[in-house]
Amino acid sequence: MESMTLVEACRFSATILQRNPELAAIYRNAVRRYGEGELFCALMDLIARAYEEGKLEEEVFKNPHSLLSFCCGAWIQFLLVEVAGMKKADLHAVARKIFKETHSNRSLH
Repeated sequence: MESMTLVEACRFSATILQRNPELAAIYRNAVRRYGEGELFCALMDLIARAYEEGKLEEEVFKNPHSLLSFCCGAWIQFLLVEVAGMKKADLHAVARKIFKETHSNRSLH
């Protein structure tokens, strides 16, 4: 996979998550609620806040796969919490369960 900018990774990850019918429906709902531009800005704001809070540069920006995975996670979190109304604690519990079931060497995208 070629290197990509953060903006490219955010756009590509939006395409990836829409392969899932449930996430695609929530994404369409978000577009209706926010509009494409405001939705994208809200996601970029979420990513900027995450970047400011931690040491993401080392891990996230070291290769395109890590950046894309991070952006997919940011989209999923935003859509489920901000659009679908899921509580963050519930999202974290679901994520832990999914990660336990997923093989560590298997790429999801």
